[in-house]
Amino acid sequence: MSAALLANITRGNLIESQHYGHIAVVDGDSNLVLSYGDAQFITYIRSAAKPFQAIPLYEDSVPEIFDLSEAEMAVVMSSHSGEEKHMRAVANILKKIGREPADLQCGVHTPLGTVVAEQLAASGRKPTVLHNNCSGKHAGMIAACINRGLSFDNYLEFSHPYQQRLWRTVARCAGLMEDAVPLGVDGCSAPNFALPIISMAHMYAGLVAAPDEISQRIFMTFVKNPDMIAGEGCFDTILMRATRGKVLAKTGAEGIECLAINAPQPLGIAIKIADGNSRALAAIVVALLEKLQVLTDDELNRLSHFRQEVLRNHRGHACGMIEAAI
Repeated sequence: MSAALLANITRGNLIESQHYGHIAVVDGDSNLVLSYGDAQFITYIRSAAKPFQAIPLYEDSVPEIFDLSEAEMAVVMSSHSGEEKHMRAVANILKKIGREPADLQCGVHTPLGTVVAEQLAASGRKPTVLHNNCSGKHAGMIAACINRGLSFDNYLEFSHPYQQRLWRTVARCAGLMEDAVPLGVDGCSAPNFALPIISMAHMYAGLVAAPDEISQRIFMTFVKNPDMIAGEGCFDTILMRATRGKVLAKTGAEGIECLAINAPQPLGIAIKIADGNSRALAAIVVALLEKLQVLTDDELNRLSHFRQEVLRNHRGHACGMIEAAI
């Protein structure tokens, strides 16, 4: 099945661009309740894997052993915007496990947060490895290796025992065998996982449908620390704040967004924008949540500006819209 039209980009009275993609929505009993495009479409889960990559940390009591706070565990599962609090949390994790930022192998990039990036450039400073949006995940991986007595200088290799464990964990959560989950290299150099969209939705439904203790901890860590999961001005943070414990949201690169809905009918949602452009994701998510009738009027009102997001030119004049087409 081909990709479905998910969003229109207008300029004046004309549609200038369109975004196609795939959506799967499953309930707590693993039933596909709504889909657009191909629910079996296989793509990389990217950073939406992070809640599940943290499962072995909880299984091994790493937060308790190293006295990691809930906010620090949130940054382990984050794609953070590089704010001071994010870097401080990652630095604190490294200090608690006796390591240094130089041990992180995620590389350096300009902070995801626009304001942070502008402030950094204005100061004449260069970004560091702590600004990397995946630095928390990497600190968590090193903590897990140290706790298990494993080498960490090669912690990103596919053959490393901890990466093999993460592969098994993600496959188990997706209801698949490891050999059905191809591996690729993520932007931060860690292994990443190719999965059907519907399997991603199943994974997120599992966080809220009859969840075990670890799933409950992951869900609560997200919804209680939305500012640590992404950052100021980021859609995931705004959505989780607006829904006050109902929605867990985690974005991934190349147009991935996954959600767990803690409602009387728990839901897992996975979205993939076919062209990898994320600019319409917020409009699509809000339209989808409205269609599924899982948000209150008050919650929808707090998110209403995403339904039809105004596009402005370099003089600040409104010139078009981002509109969901679902």
